[in-house]
Amino acid sequence: MKKRIGSRQILLAIIVIIVGLMPLYVRTPYILSICIMAFYIGSASLSWSVLGGLTGQNSLGHAGFMGLGAYISTLLLLNFNVSPWISIPIVFVVVGAISALLLSPCFRLRGVYFTLVTIAFAEAFRNLFTNWDYAGKGGGLLLPFGQSDFGMMRFMGKEAYFYLSLGMVILMYIIVKVIDRSKLGYGLKTVREDEDTANAIGINPWKYKVIAAFISCGLTAVCGVFYANYYRFIDPEIMIQTQSVEYILPALIGGLGSVTGPLLGAVIITPISQLLNANLSSIAAGFDQIVYAGILIVVILFQPKGIMGWFNESRLKMKVNRIFDLIDAKLFGRK
Repeated sequence: MKKRIGSRQILLAIIVIIVGLMPLYVRTPYILSICIMAFYIGSASLSWSVLGGLTGQNSLGHAGFMGLGAYISTLLLLNFNVSPWISIPIVFVVVGAISALLLSPCFRLRGVYFTLVTIAFAEAFRNLFTNWDYAGKGGGLLLPFGQSDFGMMRFMGKEAYFYLSLGMVILMYIIVKVIDRSKLGYGLKTVREDEDTANAIGINPWKYKVIAAFISCGLTAVCGVFYANYYRFIDPEIMIQTQSVEYILPALIGGLGSVTGPLLGAVIITPISQLLNANLSSIAAGFDQIVYAGILIVVILFQPKGIMGWFNESRLKMKVNRIFDLIDAKLFGRK
């Protein structure tokens, strides 16, 4: 049975429209750049959540797979003049397959041991590209500048990247939402809660983890394609562990295991991070990171389930649902 359109969906559409109209009344490039980064981090965090949130496999190496996507796309562009739009499905499949192949034997490990392995993979990728002549070594790769060219994902102003990143985060949200509500999603969440129970009811935890790795790392690599074409420059430092942490923090703050959580966390934490970096780095190098870490510690101590976890367990959710039900009854005649 198809889900009927209600007040919740209408409100969501209104929010998307309002956000989409931002470039018409916000002309400051700095504000637009913060929005672009929020959408990018939200997309990467949603991608990470397929493996980390839905499946419970806490990876700290996703920056390595993002970097792989960025490098593959850039090398195809520089050496074979392949459009980034064509690179996107190639990157998704190739990086997804590489991640599934590399991580498949590691899924026998649990907890911190798996996390350490993912860090090792990211560092291995970073060292590989640091010493690889074909990929520019430590000097990185510079993408060509010039006039706007949609086919090459090259634009002169921030507005085009704003809409591109907005479209990316909406697409990522829809993909993860569909996975969450599908048979695959229920299987992944069962594996996350109890692997022994999953085995007992016929769900192969290893198989589901491999599928999650393919999807999660493949989507993260697609974010890497956007990153490369937005900044027009990449180097091995994009694979450092700090970058992976930036993908995880929105999910932790917004609500681990929730589809909306990573997006909500990115919208909240990315502007704070950007503003702290702009205003505090000049005063004391690294002080912005201390403040950033302090915010994270407070959230973990007082709301370990994140914002969405708190909301789902609060009376506020019941009141909000009641309001939406009343609106649906008035607008659509539903009881």
